[in-house]
Amino acid sequence: MSFLHRRELLTGALGLAAGGALPGGSRRAKLTALTGVTLIDGSGAAPVRGATVLLAGDRIVAAGRRVRAPSEANVIDLRGKYVIPGLWDTHTHSATLTDIVPPLHVVHGVTCIREMAGSPESHEVRRRIERGELVGPRMVIASNLIDGPPGAWPGSDVVTTEAEARAAVRKAHRERADFAKVYTYLAPDTYAAVASEARRLRLPFAGHVPARVPVQDAVRLGQHSVEHLYGLRMSTSARAAEIYAELAAMPADPAHPEWWGRRWWHLERDAVATYDPARAARLFDAMARRGTWASPTLATLQRFRRTPEDLLTDPVLTARLRYIPASVRGWWEEEVLYYRPRLSPEEVQRWAAYFQAQLRLLGAMAEAGVGVVAGTDAGGAYIFPGFDLHTELGFLVEAGLSPMAALRAASAEAARCAGLGRVSGTVTAGRFADLVILDADPLADIANTRRIHAVVSRGRYLGPDARASLLAAVETAARKDTPAVRSPTG
Repeated sequence: MSFLHRRELLTGALGLAAGGALPGGSRRAKLTALTGVTLIDGSGAAPVRGATVLLAGDRIVAAGRRVRAPSEANVIDLRGKYVIPGLWDTHTHSATLTDIVPPLHVVHGVTCIREMAGSPESHEVRRRIERGELVGPRMVIASNLIDGPPGAWPGSDVVTTEAEARAAVRKAHRERADFAKVYTYLAPDTYAAVASEARRLRLPFAGHVPARVPVQDAVRLGQHSVEHLYGLRMSTSARAAEIYAELAAMPADPAHPEWWGRRWWHLERDAVATYDPARAARLFDAMARRGTWASPTLATLQRFRRTPEDLLTDPVLTARLRYIPASVRGWWEEEVLYYRPRLSPEEVQRWAAYFQAQLRLLGAMAEAGVGVVAGTDAGGAYIFPGFDLHTELGFLVEAGLSPMAALRAASAEAARCAGLGRVSGTVTAGRFADLVILDADPLADIANTRRIHAVVSRGRYLGPDARASLLAAVETAARKDTPAVRSPTG
């Protein structure tokens, strides 16, 4: 987040925590008390039964068993319910579909997002949300993609020299991006130039570890987060040096059938067979020590390698399509039918085995102390905003995280990764009034995060009726002819 934006947010929230004026400049601001809840505050502490959460405008005033609702407060009796922090999705796209994507996040309890491909339009969406003109999550926004030739997506800042790489970072800083977004095709020298310029400007950089850059080098150069676990298989292989040398020797021409950009995925997948636990342990230790975050986006990895027939006939996914405009549905279907590799039954099995191997890898990373955050790649083909953050939580638990750790990956840890750990991510005094009220205990079963009774976003309580109205409005908007937004989705 840009320095000025972060400073304003931190100053306001920390002033309230220290006893300053309530939002709006008045100590008599309207209070709301959520009473009788079991509080899971996101800090990792044990749940507190019979708790009250007291809100004033856009801030939490107090939370706990000993909190009493003042006589002037609007009291909402929530006995039998569970309160968790508002959830973060640390890897999203397509927020500029304003009538669709932002409200879908909020209605599913996703009150904060990291938008991973920024544009002037996405900054305008953030301004409109903050002015109260749109219902939507808080947004941390990346720069435009900084990539090497040929560039994975139209409109990327494609750089071929170190000077161009540095200029792209300066452009990101000038455009007030909260961090620079690096991408797959960057060469080692231009990537290093991005890292150097970002460090000079004190601008974080995050994204894909470029295919020809070992993750060890990305950690050393200061990459803030590693998206999709890209590169981790090659970098933890006993054959790592050989694999990267092989990549470097491959043809550089994208028209060549053996172009390295077409082959790296196969090398990454095949490197599972030569996994070196000792090498992995050294890398994970470096990531933990240097604060390099992992945003694995397991939901998109699992869905990306399903066959088109499987995706297009999945009853759960097809039911969600009513919230997606026809033009977007059209390019989603086009992508899976015509642009993804055709998979034989044997290939489907190999990718399924690879997914299980990635779950084990993530479990080992978490056990080693690497910071894990929950992201989905929402906005990509058949990755649904809001809905799939709960899918991701399930995969995190399947990977070996406890339900509490998974919740923290989507709350306290995600807020820290986004640079807002002092104002977001926990249900404690001074933090943003972003909450999710559940009908069942998420620590007993992480799937219970889907059982949402109400959401509090920016202090606004959205009960069952309000959430149903929001969903109905999204469905109505989806029936209109909305132009497709082909967002970069990794």
